[in-house]
Amino acid sequence: MKITRPSCEITVRNETDVLVIGAGPAGIGAAISAARAGAKVTLVEYGGKLGGMWTLGLLSPFFDNRIHQGLNEELRTHLQERNAWGGLWNISFDPTQMALLLDELVLAENIDVLLYSIATEPIMDGDAIKGVMVVNKSGTQAILAKVVIDCSGDGDIAARAGAPYDIGRPDNGVFQPMTMMFKIGGVKDDYPRDDTIGFYRAICKEAPEDSVLKDVPFNHPAIIKLPRPGEALIQWTHVRYCLGCDGDQLTKATFNGRLQVKHAMKYLAMIKPVLGEVYLLELPAVIGVRETRRITGEYVVSDDDVKNGKKHHDNVCNVRFGVDIHEPDNAKQTCWGHPGFDIPYRALVPLKVENLLTAGRCISGSYTAHAAYRVTGDCLAMGEGAGKAAAQAVNSNTTVRKLCKNAE
Repeated sequence: MKITRPSCEITVRNETDVLVIGAGPAGIGAAISAARAGAKVTLVEYGGKLGGMWTLGLLSPFFDNRIHQGLNEELRTHLQERNAWGGLWNISFDPTQMALLLDELVLAENIDVLLYSIATEPIMDGDAIKGVMVVNKSGTQAILAKVVIDCSGDGDIAARAGAPYDIGRPDNGVFQPMTMMFKIGGVKDDYPRDDTIGFYRAICKEAPEDSVLKDVPFNHPAIIKLPRPGEALIQWTHVRYCLGCDGDQLTKATFNGRLQVKHAMKYLAMIKPVLGEVYLLELPAVIGVRETRRITGEYVVSDDDVKNGKKHHDNVCNVRFGVDIHEPDNAKQTCWGHPGFDIPYRALVPLKVENLLTAGRCISGSYTAHAAYRVTGDCLAMGEGAGKAAAQAVNSNTTVRKLCKNAE
């Protein structure tokens, strides 16, 4: 059954040069870099904190942070100054301090931020996007923009604007599972900082692994020690066959993920001599979605690009993090290295839609390439590239697509 909604007038909240959808790592990079390049920027975020998976999702470590300069280096330096950097592999951070830091940075750049707001549909003029409808406590509002950057992770606006996309494996469409991170306290000081899986081996000495996997179906979990003594994040839960860009499935996955956290805490209580008398300190506001839409762009980062370490003249981000596939249909994790490959600007320019860029895990790439570039250091760098390009297009009165054509 369908209901026809009566036509109505929508208030235009504001007009801006660059509209960024999503304030996760990619969105933060896009908004700050566009503002610093002289553009007027509006940043729309559905949560109550900036940072996306860093803060709402309790995701750490900060993979591929050290290979990039720019905002990657800037955030690391600020977090070090706050004693909020360190932990596992010396690339982990305190999510609360990250949230406070991001507030300071966007406000310092006079970025117009709109929290608790969901971007629902693009405003189109033919093939050109002219803005986005957002819904929040004020109702439905329109934000008009010269360039829109979709940093939603799921490519929501790009897909609804008509850009083509793929999801999952090319042969069967199956996608990587979600993970509900959680924070614990009470970890023993002498638990080795970089021994990520030792706690799991200890659990399997106390309980049959088949029983453990029935409750929490992943056999390569990680304990991520944080800078503050006694605190750690646990990456263990796996929720399969739920699509993160489907509202019902996302809800189902969230309840399932929290149930797995309860099971995980039961098993952690079995290994007090190893881990300490740990307790559940915090649940994330959102579940971690690894993979949904990959928006097809002017260039598709391929499997061969990854294997051969492909370089590009219009590189916005070099990826060093290895291919990391949390298998969609079993408890295993498939990882392999590569020589380092470039993300070209062309992979951020969707086909069929004008005035639109993507950044983050929803850019144009293969299933395998996505499994390497989806980490937050690379998403931040992609966002920076997108923001700079958007500001350049506005300042030079051209289009984001012409920028990539001119660079060839």
